[in-house]
Amino acid sequence: MTSSRSLAILLFAASTVGICSAQQAAPAHNPADTVAAPAPIADTALRQTMPAPQSRGGFISAGWLAHHERNIVEANSGPYDLVFVGDSITDNFHKTGPAPEQVFKPIWDKLFASHHALNLGVSGDSTQHVLWRLANGESDGLTPSNVVLLIGTNNTWHDSKASAQDVVGGIEAVVSSLHTRMPKAKILVLGILPTDVTPAKTEKDQSVNGAIAKFYVGSTFVRTLDLQSLFLKNGVLDLSIFYDPKTTPPGHAVHPNTSGQLLWAEAVADALYGSAR
Repeated sequence: MTSSRSLAILLFAASTVGICSAQQAAPAHNPADTVAAPAPIADTALRQTMPAPQSRGGFISAGWLAHHERNIVEANSGPYDLVFVGDSITDNFHKTGPAPEQVFKPIWDKLFASHHALNLGVSGDSTQHVLWRLANGESDGLTPSNVVLLIGTNNTWHDSKASAQDVVGGIEAVVSSLHTRMPKAKILVLGILPTDVTPAKTEKDQSVNGAIAKFYVGSTFVRTLDLQSLFLKNGVLDLSIFYDPKTTPPGHAVHPNTSGQLLWAEAVADALYGSAR
């Protein structure tokens, strides 16, 4: 059930944000969604950095809000020393199937559970959605040593008008929020993973990753890790380590399958803990 605090915040946001033109056609309204969403933001840079809930058809996604509430409950059951923040690629660590393509929880249990890890990934999230979740309870009281952030692919995919620099601004805003809320944590920012959505998205993702890596050179609390090479074979995207092309109907290669998830999870574990993992 939606908490009164979250519902009050959502109603206030919906009533106070000015009406702006949308960046893309809105999905159809789901009858389960009953809280009006804030009006879309026209400015492409501001869209990535202004905290906002996930919405569809002009209403806040009830499923997304329920996931947010579950995250708060789990966050309050800590303590945690390692926190993952992101979208569906991170959220997928909750999955135990279907086998053999989407068996991810054993990877989490093997590499991260012993480090008292918390998964705050939510499917479909862009930077603005993560910012909203952090500002509305998910980070309250957390004091981890390490935070792993993987975000941005939905920005460059679903907001085609946003420039690479717009998305960089969104990622930097999330990092800033994480540092403000968990100042003792070291933050590992992962580069956007490669996809086969469009050549334009691939180019934009590479630009984002390069800019983020350059921006945090010399930072005392942020490291970056580009994982793109893990998903290439002879310089070409290895579709065999994504599960989307094998679904019915087939989708773009966006989500790593069990083998692909293990590749990047091991790289993250090595970056965090080295041989001690």
